[in-house]
Amino acid sequence: MGIPKRAVRVYGGTRAAYADFRPNNAKLELGKKSSEGSKARHPKSASGSLDDKALDHEKQLRLCQLLPLLIEAGSYCHLLREARDVFVDGHFYACVAMCGISLERFQRDKAEPCGGTRKQKISQIRKILQRNKTLTPKTLALCKRMADLRNNYAHGHGLSPKADALKALGWMRRFIRDETDLMQDYVILDGILHRKRSQP
Repeated sequence: MGIPKRAVRVYGGTRAAYADFRPNNAKLELGKKSSEGSKARHPKSASGSLDDKALDHEKQLRLCQLLPLLIEAGSYCHLLREARDVFVDGHFYACVAMCGISLERFQRDKAEPCGGTRKQKISQIRKILQRNKTLTPKTLALCKRMADLRNNYAHGHGLSPKADALKALGWMRRFIRDETDLMQDYVILDGILHRKRSQP
């Protein structure tokens, strides 16, 4: 499935953006089923395993735990999409790894105009970003925590995959809010993004 990269209507022009509104759709679907009086059951097949309907319900519940996205388009977006997808599919170990990989790619892309190269270690990349004040100290500290958590899982030392996947996604949410969320600078009026007026 392709990445839903689109041109978002902005007052005075357009802007490339990545959007993922699947969590909203999942909440609507679950709300619709709830209002129709259907109960969340987990029917089992003859072998005792959860059937497809129950698995789909579990996926929808996990999808509801995510936030919808309207963020700056970038090469890291397909990695972010994969991190969210593996969480929804219940692959928590992989989710932690993909969250770390997504943030690493974003840092490398941001450091490239400042002389960062693919051969440099991520710690060197963070120093470049810090020196050029490309990312805030708070974001860089978050990236370091994510890298440490990702390394634990990459080397097989992860102990609480589901809890750590939720933690990694929470850090990703904070990162997006602080660095790439289009809604931090815009508001939606009549279906068009308008840049917020600067506070006097």
